[in-house]
This record gives sequence, structure tokens and C-alpha cells, in this order.
Amino acid sequence: MTKRLPTTCAVLALALPLLGGCGDDETDSANTTPPPTEATGPATTEAGATITVSMKDIKYEPETVNAKVGQTVKWTNDDPVAHTVTSTGKVKFDSGTVNAGGTYEQTVKQAGTIDYVCTIHPNQKGKIVVQ
Repeated sequence: MTKRLPTTCAVLALALPLLGGCGDDETDSANTTPPPTEATGPATTEAGATITVSMKDIKYEPETVNAKVGQTVKWTNDDPVAHTVTSTGKVKFDSGTVNAGGTYEQTVKQAGTIDYVCTIHPNQKGKIVVQ
């Protein structure tokens, strides 16, 4: 019995670092938790990346997005009913009817706030804040 104890301890000593145990918190990535991220308001993406908005449950999700001049916003109809994406301010665009599963894209060309609505469901509203 005494011969097995040292052998068992040696095996455990070699195996524990491989199993994620006995490491210090600074170097043991298996035991670290990433720091929490803070919510910063409306959805934002990297410059040049397409911003995606879902039309779901008779809402735009997210309702407000941040964009940079030159970025494209892409709406996808994830509802079983048709929607539109129609601007209501100075900047003019209108998707026409976007059926279930369909998409519409619009590239923003100037800074400012663009409000838009679904003309089929007037309470369905969204906003693009362009910087």
C-alpha cells in the first residue's frame, strides 16, 4: 500500500495542471471569467460593417442603431407578415413591401438622425443615428 501512495501522488501532480486544477488565477485560463461588458446604448458596429435590424413581433430589433456615414443598414423580416421600412424625415427611402424572410438594405450618406416606420404597422418605429 505504501508503494502505491507515492505513485498515485505523482500521477495526480502531473495530471492536475492538464485538468485545469492547481494553477494560479493569473495563468490558468480555464478558471478565469471574462470581465463583464457594459451596455453602451443603441447597437453599434465597426466602420464599414453592415448593421442588421430584425423585423420581429411587429417591432424593429434593435429599435435604434448607431451608424457611421457610408455604412449599410440591413433589415430582415423575421415575422410571418409583411413589413416596410419607410423614412419619415428629410432623408427619403422606402423599401416597399418586404415579405416574410425578405431583406432590405439602405446605405446612410449623411450625419443626423433618420426616423423610419412600417407603413403597414404604424406603431412599429425605428431610428438610425448617423455620425
